[in-house]
Amino acid sequence: MVTRSLAPLFSRADIAPVDQPKPRESSVPPALVLKAVRLALVAGIGYYFGTRAGFALTPSGQPNSAFWPPNAILLAVLLLAPRRIWWALVVAVIPAHFLAQLQAGVPVWTAAAWLTSNTSEALIGAFCIGQFVRPTRVFDSVRGVFIFVLFGVLIAPFATSFLDAAGVILTGWGHGYLLLSAERFWTNALAELIIVPVIVVCASNGATWIKNATLGRYCEAGLLGLSMAVAAFLIFGFEPFLPSTTPALFFVPLVLLMWATARFGAGGLSLSLLIISATAIWFVIHGRGPFPSASLQENVLSLQVLLCTVVLPLMFVSGFMTESRHTQASLRQLSANLINAQEQERCRIGRELHDDINQRLAMLSVELQLLEENPSEVKDRVQQLRNEAIDISNDVQAMSHELHSSKLEYLGVVAGIKSWCREFAERQAIEIDLTSDVTSVLPFEVGVSLLRVLQEALHNAVKHSGGKHLEVQISQRSHEIRLTVTDSGRGFDIESAMQGKGLGLISMRERVRLLHGTFAIKSRPMGGTTIDVRVPFDAESVSPGAAA
Repeated sequence: MVTRSLAPLFSRADIAPVDQPKPRESSVPPALVLKAVRLALVAGIGYYFGTRAGFALTPSGQPNSAFWPPNAILLAVLLLAPRRIWWALVVAVIPAHFLAQLQAGVPVWTAAAWLTSNTSEALIGAFCIGQFVRPTRVFDSVRGVFIFVLFGVLIAPFATSFLDAAGVILTGWGHGYLLLSAERFWTNALAELIIVPVIVVCASNGATWIKNATLGRYCEAGLLGLSMAVAAFLIFGFEPFLPSTTPALFFVPLVLLMWATARFGAGGLSLSLLIISATAIWFVIHGRGPFPSASLQENVLSLQVLLCTVVLPLMFVSGFMTESRHTQASLRQLSANLINAQEQERCRIGRELHDDINQRLAMLSVELQLLEENPSEVKDRVQQLRNEAIDISNDVQAMSHELHSSKLEYLGVVAGIKSWCREFAERQAIEIDLTSDVTSVLPFEVGVSLLRVLQEALHNAVKHSGGKHLEVQISQRSHEIRLTVTDSGRGFDIESAMQGKGLGLISMRERVRLLHGTFAIKSRPMGGTTIDVRVPFDAESVSPGAAA
C-alpha cells in the first residue's frame, strides 16, 4: 500500500443538503434531436422508395421480390444512428411502409406482417453488429466484415424470413411456406450485402473521398461505373450466340468487381454490385438472361445465389485491403509521432537541465562564493546550502528514474514499482493505493514494460483526469500478470485519443503487444478511466521468491 496523507477531497460547502433538489438537466441535447429528425426523414424517404423499387423488381404473379431494399436501408440507417433514437427511425418508416404497400395493392394485414418482419430484421442485425464492432467502421476490417455477414446477412434475415413467410401464408397472399421462407432469405440477404455497405461507407467516408479525390480518380470511377453497366447489359440483356460461352461471360464482371475492390474498397465494390444486380435482376424477371432453366422462379433464385457467392469473398478481400491500408497509415503516423516524441523529450530534458537544475546549481555556486568571501557566516549558512544540494540531488535522481529506473534491477519489479509510485505520489501531491499479490520473480523486460505503462498512465491521469486518488493493482495468475490503473476523473473519448497526435496510449499499447499481451481502456465522460494490461507469464518457469 502506497498512501499519502491529503486533505479531504470534499469540504462541507461541496455537499448539498439532503432535502435540496438537484436542478433538472435536459435529457435530450438539441443536437441529438436535430440528428434524430434528419435521420428519421432519411429513413422514411429511403424506405418508401426502396419499397417501390422492390415491387418494381418483383416477378409478375409472385409474392416475393427478387431484390428487397427497404430492410437494408433501415439497417444501414440504424447503424449510423445512436441507439437512443432508434425508436424515432422505426416510427418514421411505418407510414412510409403502409403507403408504399397499399399503393402496390398489398392487403393491410399482409403489409402489417411485413412491417413486423422488416423492422425486426433491421433491429436484430443492427443491435448484434453494434455489440461487437463500431457500426460506422464495420467494413474497415476482416473482423468487422465477418460480424456484418454473420448477423446482418445470415442470422437476422434467416430468423425473420420464417415470420415473413408466415405473414404471407396466413393472409392468403401466397402458398408454400418453406419455399417462401427460402426465397425471402435470399432476397433479403442479397439486399443486405449490397445496399448496407453503400450507405454506411458513403455516409462515413464519402465526403472525405470527394474532397481528396483527384481528377484522375473521378475519371477512373466513371470508367468503372460505365464498364459495369455495359458488361451487365451485354451479359444479361442479350441471349448469347453460343450457350457454351455463358460460364465464361460471368468472369467479365468478376474482373471489374476485383478492380472496384482493389481501387475503391467496400464502397466501390458495393456500388458496382448494385449496378450489376439491378440490371441483371431486371432482365431476369422480364424473361431474359443467360440461365437455361425455363422456370422464372428458378432463374431468379439462381441469380441471387450467384451474386451472393460472388460478393462474399470480395467483401472479405475488401476488408483485408482496407485494414492493410489503415495499418500502413498508422505505421507512417506512428513513425512521425516517434520522431516528434523523441525531439519533444530531448527538449523537455534540455529545458529541465537548463532552466531548473543548471540555474539552481548556479545559485548554489554564487552562495558558496559569497560564503567564501564571508567565512564568519559558515555556521549559519551551511545547513541551508546542504538542503539546497539535497533538493537538487533528489530532482536529478527523479529525472534519472523517469528515464531508467535502476531500482527494478536491484530491488525487483514490484518493489521498484512501489518505490516509484511512492516518490511520484509525493511529488504530485496525490494518493496512490497500490496492491500486489505477485510472488514470483518477474523478467526484467516485463518489469520495464509494466513500469513504462504505469508511468504513462499515471502522468495522463494527473494531467488530464483531475482526480487526486488513483488505484494501482498488480496481480498474478497461473499464466499471466495483470496491471490495472483506475482513476475517478473526467474520462475521455478513447477513439479520438488513439487517433490523435499524442503517442502515450499508442506507446502503451505497442509495449504490451511486444510482450504478446492485451491492452484495454474503459473510459466515459465524468466516469473515470481504467487501464487493463495483461501479459502472459509462466509462473512455473521461474523460481518463487519475494515480491520481485
